[in-house]
Amino acid sequence: MINLNYIAFILSLFITAGFVKADYLREDDLKSFVVSCYLENEVPVFCSNTQIDDPHLKIYLPLFKSVMIEDKIHAFRIMAAIENLSKRNLIGAKIKLKIKNTDNTIVEFIINEKIKYKMSSKANYSHLIRSDIPKIQQSYKVLHSAYYNADISNFEMVISELHFD
Repeated sequence: MINLNYIAFILSLFITAGFVKADYLREDDLKSFVVSCYLENEVPVFCSNTQIDDPHLKIYLPLFKSVMIEDKIHAFRIMAAIENLSKRNLIGAKIKLKIKNTDNTIVEFIINEKIKYKMSSKANYSHLIRSDIPKIQQSYKVLHSAYYNADISNFEMVISELHFD
């Protein structure tokens, strides 16, 4: 009888462990964070985190990871990407990663490359947000909390500039 109770206890641990959220942000969390936008005269008029039909642009966070750099300094490597669905050549953009319902910008991304129709920006440039730089301490703390709580639901991405051919 003791063996049966022990086995049932062990099985319940394995079953409930499958429903527990990760202790840090995973790639699947980033894949679900997509901002789709409609443009009018090359200006964003509507952007949403929910799927919309035939958007002109999609913005992603393809990279957000924890790294250790020289002398064991902790940092986050983060980047944004943009997919051009507007039928015009996009040659540059500025995108702000912000906290929802605030004016606080966590980081501003500059995408400076030609992005043709149905193409995405390349993953060549990213930001390194370090824990040891006082001027960006607030951004680091926000990223740290989001990463280790696996929660980017308070993030929003805003297009601040677009440049077309």
